[in-house]
Amino acid sequence: MNFPNHGKKATQAVARLIEKSGGPIDYLRASKLIYLADRQSILKRGVPIVGGRYFSMRQGPVISEVMDFVKSQNAPEWKSTISPRHGHELRLVCTPSTRALSQAELVILDSVVTEHAQRTTEELVEWCHKNCPEYEPVSGSGRKPITVESILKAVGKTQKQIRKVVDEALEIQELNAMLA
Repeated sequence: MNFPNHGKKATQAVARLIEKSGGPIDYLRASKLIYLADRQSILKRGVPIVGGRYFSMRQGPVISEVMDFVKSQNAPEWKSTISPRHGHELRLVCTPSTRALSQAELVILDSVVTEHAQRTTEELVEWCHKNCPEYEPVSGSGRKPITVESILKAVGKTQKQIRKVVDEALEIQELNAMLA
């Protein structure tokens, strides 16, 4: 099970990571930081910040939709907030909005940047390999799905705690479907 992706929140969250990192950042670094922020949010609050489909890839865990947004710039507000990739770098076009993000989400995003600020991108990739037990090594351009349940199980949540998060996620999905 995964939570639906929220494109506008993804744009604002990635922009916040770029801003708090001090400027242009490697897109691989951004992909790790946004995954770690979503992971931390799931563990602390039972819901992600941006959601989406999580995958293990050769260079660690990622959120598929965010990787797509980097390539195609098709998330809401992306083109007006984040420039097209310059080589491997993502840059801000303007001061990013945070209207779609809660205070708790901003705290998580900022804490993830602070926690990993001293690591190079390569060190961050290695850190994810070693410290995200839900990650499974893959070769080449392959990928393996990571479920919310596997994230929760990997950090020692009980079946009852996992079931509660899954049930709440399904309720959110049903509500979103009714409102769409």
